Amino acid sequence: MNIAVIGADAESVHSIKQAHKLGHRVIAVDQDPKAPGALEADVHYKIDISHESEVIDALKKEDIDFVMTTPIGRHLTTIGAVNDALGLPGISRAKAVICTDKYEFHKKLSAAGLRSNRCFLVSSYKPVDPYKILYPAIFKPRFGSHGRSVHYLTSAEEILKLQDDIWGPHEEAEGPDNENISAAEFSRNVKKTMEEHQRKASLEDDPSDDYILEEALIGDEYAVDGFMEGYNYEIMLVRRKRLTDPPARQAVEYMVILPSDDRALEAQIRDYMNKVCETLGLKDCMLHADIVIHGRDINAIEVSASPAGRHVYDELIPMACGVDPAEQYIRYMSGASHYFQPLNGRKLMLRYFDMEHCFLHGIPDLEKIISLMPAGVAFRKWKCKMKLLDYLGSINDESSILWRGYYIIEGPDERALRTAADIVRDSFELK
Repeated sequence: MNIAVIGADAESVHSIKQAHKLGHRVIAVDQDPKAPGALEADVHYKIDISHESEVIDALKKEDIDFVMTTPIGRHLTTIGAVNDALGLPGISRAKAVICTDKYEFHKKLSAAGLRSNRCFLVSSYKPVDPYKILYPAIFKPRFGSHGRSVHYLTSAEEILKLQDDIWGPHEEAEGPDNENISAAEFSRNVKKTMEEHQRKASLEDDPSDDYILEEALIGDEYAVDGFMEGYNYEIMLVRRKRLTDPPARQAVEYMVILPSDDRALEAQIRDYMNKVCETLGLKDCMLHADIVIHGRDINAIEVSASPAGRHVYDELIPMACGVDPAEQYIRYMSGASHYFQPLNGRKLMLRYFDMEHCFLHGIPDLEKIISLMPAGVAFRKWKCKMKLLDYLGSINDESSILWRGYYIIEGPDERALRTAADIVRDSFELK
């Protein structure tokens, strides 16, 4: 079969390898000639995936059987457009729009009684009265994000000042004129300057863009991975998130929640997600969702008809469930035997390195860390990409944490895994 991959970054490589293992031909579309997935594919079209008509014209030449969804953001709509134009199975463009447009997503679920907060569209020509909002509130781009330009607000005054915070001038941090500055003071000044550069980089706002302002959903945050087999929803994995403090609220840890850990919770999530998928009209797709649970109240933050990135779909899910979602998706779409239900359950934690506001002066030896682990805890993956003297600034968006690396550990329970994570963190020498 001929399988298309739209967006051929590093997170597409696993799916492409699975397709090759099953004997299929892969056609990748990505404007980057050196994209990792492009190098792995059989054919590569160098096209900007936001240009839907160009992507469609290219893939018309290839007799495509289906588009393989890999972790993707707002250009899920291009996959939908290709499916519509070529008569392929999978998500339509109209359904992809609902997944990628946070304002339309809110309206759809709110009308169905599946979202309990209020959400407002914000743009240069459509201001919102900040005194009508319940706080805390979240301000973020209407389309896409990856944690970019997400603001956690606690008062109307913060909203009124937000424009200056995002677009106003920022001066470089200046060191003192004294040539005999101490090493400690020099380090503080360098940190201050680097923090300012990092903050600017994470606020890549465009005044012509649309944004949403919504009342924050209060409760514990979870991520849910699953699949739509036809219109039937199947849960593969539930992950509890650990987030950084406001304002960034970035996920730095995913703890696998097994059905045996909390069967009532799994039943609550399954019932809610069935209703969400029915409301959104999703069909024949992998998906992941971010949800918030507070007692019996459950709300979706976002739902996407694509698998989760950040080393989840290609590493954490296969390890935890014994089922590779990419492989089973390809089998399903190609008409082969497939199986989405978890074959086993392993208590795992995926953890990103989340140290902040410091220089890295010492990287521990993995064997030494392993010797310090609590009983029953074992490393399943270790990928430390940091180097000596790297500056670890604020974690304020996805890119500010993913470059550092991550690890996956298995243990008997959450307490042992959390203890292990503390040991890992304390093993680094930070200044």
